[in-house]
This record gives sequence, structure tokens and C-alpha cells, in this order.
Amino acid sequence: MRKYFVFLLLLAGCTPKEHTEQNENHIQRDSLVVDSVKKEAVLPEPAVNDSLNAIAQLIAGTYSGELFKQIRENKHYLEFSTDFSKRWGDYDSARIMKLSEFRNDQLSKVVEPQPLLFYPFSGPDILYANLFFPQAGKFVLIGLEPVGTLPRFNKSEEDSLERYYNKLNASLHAILKFSFFRTESMSRQLKSAEVDGTIHLLFLFLSRTGNALVSAKPITIDSSGNKKYLTSFEELKISTFKTKGVEILFQTPDKQLKELEYYSLNVVDVALAKNPGFKIYLRSFKNFNTYLKGASYLLHKTYFSEVRNVILDGASTIVQDDSGIALRYFSKSEAHWDYMLFGEYTKPISLFKNAYQKDLDSLYKQQGSTPLGFGIGYNFKDKNSNLMIARRK
Repeated sequence: MRKYFVFLLLLAGCTPKEHTEQNENHIQRDSLVVDSVKKEAVLPEPAVNDSLNAIAQLIAGTYSGELFKQIRENKHYLEFSTDFSKRWGDYDSARIMKLSEFRNDQLSKVVEPQPLLFYPFSGPDILYANLFFPQAGKFVLIGLEPVGTLPRFNKSEEDSLERYYNKLNASLHAILKFSFFRTESMSRQLKSAEVDGTIHLLFLFLSRTGNALVSAKPITIDSSGNKKYLTSFEELKISTFKTKGVEILFQTPDKQLKELEYYSLNVVDVALAKNPGFKIYLRSFKNFNTYLKGASYLLHKTYFSEVRNVILDGASTIVQDDSGIALRYFSKSEAHWDYMLFGEYTKPISLFKNAYQKDLDSLYKQQGSTPLGFGIGYNFKDKNSNLMIARRK
């Protein structure tokens, strides 16, 4: 019987048969990653990576295969799978259905599909990004939370799975209850030994929403604004790069190939001034929409002008709650905007009481709004939530 069970990052091109034929005691994680990096980032006919997909399903609590049979039969995995499947079922029926209805009834009618969805201050929230913008072919997410590495469990330590799934549950609490990740909490929860970054939650959300993993590769952006691949997530974790990221290719339930990039870095102006390569990368964005939710009102600040200007200069449509770009910046931009308002604009929660926008309040009163029907953002109660769609004329 195998004594050790390891979650391995097997990227594009490794089939279950090839994986099981290897001697587990001699598997070299880094060499597997290097081999995969040599392949093209976008394949003409992408093949689902069965080993990587199994890892995502184990994280999501939906695994039923044989490759990691003894993990699947572990009592701690079974407890997590049973409990989280119920929580997800409740979440699906109570929230995802409402979000999908809003997308179909409102967003799809006024938001012109674009190839790229840009979602700064997102944390690992691919869930809302993919729900609201299902026609995007590429998602670029940015947050302070680290990328992390895929989980490795030692079966000889019986408590390792229990610790992992306890940490995973804790990191999911805010997004499932409030619709956003709490930055301060996530900075602690995604730096534990077991759950050390966003990759765990990105895999979970992609898997739970029916997507299949094709590849996952550690990346950075060089001084010229070009994406570069690293040999392993362990190397990325200990590196001193200003920009650390992951590129995930996944296949949707209807067999479309999509790309997700998550970057871990601070995008305040002073930090970007020391990271000119990422500024070049941001300015390369063309034909994109933007989503902003639970953004800590940072784009209200003068010292987040770089990211704000990227959005105002290039986005076709911006979907945001009031924590996104302050209304006054729209009127100052060179573009002209149409606004569609949803929900109710109320004063921000006490933590952000200084972010009240008198002009937005007036716009809601003058223009009127459409009921939202669900809670979102910091004022997550249904009757307090707001959402605005700003479309470039």
C-alpha cells in the first residue's frame, strides 16, 4: 500500500495512464512543470488534464475517481465533501440562480461581450466574474492574496486532511455569506501551511461550476510587460518578483477553452511606479469589460490613479458597486458614459463611512433604479445593495 499521497501539479499533456505508470517515489514535480511550460499556452484542441482535474475535484469535494482513491475514502475528505456539497447546493439555489437571472435579464441585454474581463481587487473570485461575464474568453484578476501552491498531504499524518479542509472552509465563509472576500481575513487565511494561496479557491470555484482543468502554470510579468513562465509554484512562492501570478486554462461545460490569470501584487500608484512592466501589461489591454465589487473604495483615492485610468480609458462597460470607481471620476474622464442603476444607494458601512458619494445619491434619486433582488457588496442585505452599469457612449 502506498504510504504517502501527494497532490501533484501535473500540467498539460499527462494522462491518467501515464501518471499511474510512474514510480510515485521518483516523481519530480518541477520537471513535470518544465515539460508543460514548453507547450503552447493555447492549444487548438485542448485536452483536459485528468490528474490536474482530479486535484480540483478533491479540493472541491466532488472527486469520485480512482487515481486518489485512498484520499477519497479518508473520513476527513468524506466529511468535507458531504458538508460542503450541502452548503454549495443551498448556495446554488439561493444565490447563483438569482445572479444568473440578473445576468440573463439585465447584463446580457446591455453589456456588449468582450474578449477580456478585467477584475482588480478580486481576490480569488472567479465565481462572480464567470457568472456575470460568461462570454469572456479571458479573465484577469488581481489581489493582494498570494498565488500559493497546490496542496500536498502526507497520509502518515492523519490530521493533515482535517487541517486542510478546515482551513478551506474558513476561507470560503465570507464569499458564500457576504458575496465578497474580506481582504484582512483572506490575508491570514491564505497564508497558512495548508491553504497557502488563491489557487486552492480558484480550482474549487472552477470545478464546482462545471469546468475542467487543462493546465495551471506559474507566471510573472517581465520589465517589458511580457508574460513569463516559471518552472514551479514553489519557485514562484520563494521568488522576489514584484508580480507573481498563475495562468489557468480551463474547458467550460460547453467545451470552450478559456484563460484565467490571477496576479498577486499591490496596484497602488507608488507600487506600480516600481513595477513598470506590469504598468505596460495593464496598458496593453484592448476590448475589455471591467467588474468591481468589494473593492474597499480604493479607486476613490487619488493614489490609485494608474488602475483607474486603465479602466476609464479602455473599458467598454464597467459593472460595479459603489466601492468601485467614484462617480466623479467618470465625469472627469475623456469618455462619455451612460448609467444604469440597480438596487438602493445607502450610506457605506461604518468602516467606509467617509466614502459616501453625494453625487451618486443624487443620480439615484434623479434617474431612478431597477430593483436588484439580491444582496451584493459590503451592504449585502437585499434592500441596501447597489450595482451600476456604466457604458461608454
